[in-house]
Amino acid sequence: MAESIGTMFARAKLTANAGAVLRAAAAAPVRVGGKKGGSTSLNGDARNDLIKKVLFDAPARPPVRLSPEDLARHETIERAWKLVRQQRRLAQEEALAKKFEKMRQACAELEKTSNYLFKHSQSKERNAVFPRQLRTITDTPPKKIWDYRNAVPAGSVKA
Repeated sequence: MAESIGTMFARAKLTANAGAVLRAAAAAPVRVGGKKGGSTSLNGDARNDLIKKVLFDAPARPPVRLSPEDLARHETIERAWKLVRQQRRLAQEEALAKKFEKMRQACAELEKTSNYLFKHSQSKERNAVFPRQLRTITDTPPKKIWDYRNAVPAGSVKA
């Protein structure tokens, strides 16, 4: 049984209360216009506000109460998860720092090799648009991973 008996009774009580409120709203007179105590709804019908309140307002949930053993388990799991996230974040930051250092070394080597190429690699083009033909970089593999039937022509192999 997915639901406990208490939950089923609470739901039945809630729907019974909602039915009573809706019946009362249907019997209420409709006030249109007027300055005192008017409705805030767009068309001036107070029943719409009441129906919206019954349908869309969620009942207040009671706070979750855990036994001391369950609370200790929960806190242990939370601390472990925070530790895992911290380790992942530090590993990612370390990998990015290594990539940045390699990029800096490559730029220094390019500057030593060819000052012209270095200056052009560092300049920014105005109104540059990312090539629309390229596939966006994602963490998921491409739809067509590899075509193993492709063969290299015999004459084009470089030794």
